[in-house]
Amino acid sequence: MIDNNGRENERDEGRRHSRRTVLRSVGLLGALAGTGALASTPARATDEDGGFRSADGGSPGPGPSLLYDEPVTAPQFENEPPWKADSLRVAGTEAYVKGEYLYQDYVYDDYGANTTNTSEPPQPAPNSEDAYGENGTMTGDVVYPTDEATYRHNAADLVEFRATRHEGKLRYRFTLNTMVEPDAAAVALGIDTGESGGTDDWGYGIGTLGELGLNHTLVTWGSGAELDGESVESSVDLERNQIEVTVPLSPPKDATWRHYLVAGLWDGENERFTPVRELPDSTHPGGAHGENPPPVFNVGFRFDEPVGAPNVNRETGEVEETTELGSRGIGYGHWRDHAQAKALAERDVSELHADVEFGKLDSRVTDCRIPDSGFLTCLYSSRYDLGSGVDAENDVLLGRIQPYGLYVPESYDGDPTALHLHLHSLGSTYSEYAVLSPNLLRQLGEQRDSLVLTPEGRGPAGWYNDEAELDVFEAWNDAAHRFAVDEDRVTVGGYSMGAFGTFRLGGLYPDLFARAFAVAGGAFESEAYEASTPKYLDGFRNLPVRMWNGSNDKLVPAPVYTSTEQRLRELEYRHELDVFPGYDHFTFAFRDQWGPARDFLGTSTVPESPVRVVYRPIPAQDAEQFDLVHDGAYWVSGVRVADGAADGRVDVRSHAFGEAPPVAVNYEREGTEPAPHTKHGTEWTEPTSDPPKRNALSAVLERVSEATVWVEEAGLDPADPITLTVDSTDAAAVTLATEQKEETVEVPSGHTETTVTL
Repeated sequence: MIDNNGRENERDEGRRHSRRTVLRSVGLLGALAGTGALASTPARATDEDGGFRSADGGSPGPGPSLLYDEPVTAPQFENEPPWKADSLRVAGTEAYVKGEYLYQDYVYDDYGANTTNTSEPPQPAPNSEDAYGENGTMTGDVVYPTDEATYRHNAADLVEFRATRHEGKLRYRFTLNTMVEPDAAAVALGIDTGESGGTDDWGYGIGTLGELGLNHTLVTWGSGAELDGESVESSVDLERNQIEVTVPLSPPKDATWRHYLVAGLWDGENERFTPVRELPDSTHPGGAHGENPPPVFNVGFRFDEPVGAPNVNRETGEVEETTELGSRGIGYGHWRDHAQAKALAERDVSELHADVEFGKLDSRVTDCRIPDSGFLTCLYSSRYDLGSGVDAENDVLLGRIQPYGLYVPESYDGDPTALHLHLHSLGSTYSEYAVLSPNLLRQLGEQRDSLVLTPEGRGPAGWYNDEAELDVFEAWNDAAHRFAVDEDRVTVGGYSMGAFGTFRLGGLYPDLFARAFAVAGGAFESEAYEASTPKYLDGFRNLPVRMWNGSNDKLVPAPVYTSTEQRLRELEYRHELDVFPGYDHFTFAFRDQWGPARDFLGTSTVPESPVRVVYRPIPAQDAEQFDLVHDGAYWVSGVRVADGAADGRVDVRSHAFGEAPPVAVNYEREGTEPAPHTKHGTEWTEPTSDPPKRNALSAVLERVSEATVWVEEAGLDPADPITLTVDSTDAAAVTLATEQKEETVEVPSGHTETTVTL
């Protein structure tokens, strides 16, 4: 069987390090290198236009150019004096840097108290079609006022807290994710100095939140601030969503003060936090559900915000048992708000605090408390400003700061490491696998010494199109500027909607991935689960794929996944469909056993110079507003569809390698791991003989007007004449190119054979 570790990669080895050049550059956290922060990372070379160009051959690099751009900084992460330290960009972490204390909060976690079930873990519905509804995957139940223009479903979402000494006084900075109006939201900071005589009542309509013994309470609503009821100096920056407050307090150098932090909405008329009502109106939040929750959306200093799926039997047992658990959706922490929601429901935030050590501020030590491994919630700055807050109608997270989940194996030591991109399902989030299938992270990540990246996709239902596709590559770019990613060992997979994304991204960007693994999904034309197979499956010529599907899956029924398999079989591409009897849509997640998938992904590498490239450009799949244009793969680029055509197809073979086409063999087998199943697939075997090497190309073009072939990466010698044979449905311009020169041949429709000299 020929796979991505066979003779294809043997041929590629000599050119691999030239095309995927690895350089070292310092990322945004470079100032924290050696302190536990994420820093020095590889990047690719770029040409004068900013797009990647390889050092040998000249072809555009795989994927969109933004995958290789330098990171940008969202306004919320920017500093003005006296602030100097770079933001941590890993949620739920803290640090002392350059005389500042920093805490990084989660984003889009502002759901307040759990008011519907205060005694048991919540039971969100995985893959729910309404992630923002009452059956969504957040624990909290508080919702914003109906005035979307002001509150944007996100006005009280804390991003960052900082503290420092400045000119003999304490200075605090609060950064919010969304700030349309300076006083739409309010932030309260409770301070326990350790002195006696403190109070538990925050005032300002907040009430008590546990036995805290607060000696000082600082409240700011953007356009004003008070310390213990007295006005203090404050300022607001609407561009950066930052509020700065200076307070006339001077802690001793060896003092440690405990801080508590909450954010809610501001009722300026009554000078208090806006209370939560049963139903929201234009100025009041809703979601009380008969309870009396604190008027708080977000709580800071959550260093142990859990992800988990309690009471799920992960042992092999009756399918009906795990299916029932799946339908109940037991689990929590998808939006990383569980500890916050439970603490607010119990009116006790005493466990959620930060002990700020002023000796560390004064000595300007660097103490960065970011985990070296495990599941991290990372934050990146988008290059695109789509607006602020949440577009609830379309389930889109609009802000410049976006989250993604990243699993880091314990073995990571800074050397180039494999990356597995695993896309989340419909209605879920970047935390899906940490919550519902933690063994997936262990088996596909830890046991393979691989990073596992789950982008948010800018929401629970983006289908990895448009802004959701943009998010995949921006998150990937960010991860690659924090960690050393071996770009030759990148694989892709996903569950349900994530499986759809696997086929879509795999077909449109096949040269980015070594292998693909799709679970409980298939390739189909739209989110309506139509059984029409998309044409971009043609791109899987050099990308082997494994599919896992359940026979009892009502959400992705057999016509969807069997039509996908049938199309791959017709194309004679390497693939395998494993059908598990009795499994429904959720069984794989709750059984949580992925050993065969781990072995399938293995140590496979991306083929650099395949003998044959098949690609189908589909302009309707492009998102030109984000510079996402799909026009080629491997050593074929710049493919343009003929006028009036909805799509095109190129099928180009290099004869320079002297390799005969592999022999496609279809098979049907039985499997036992992780449970009994049937297998249907196609594998490749070696041909009996190979033809002689020739400096020649043959191409079949369908509905194509332009295409470029990079001759050196196709194994051709540009110093010798190249025989070009083309069969085309339309007149087309075929360009043979190297980094230094190119020659364009105009071919008519029909059959053409010509000799090209560069």
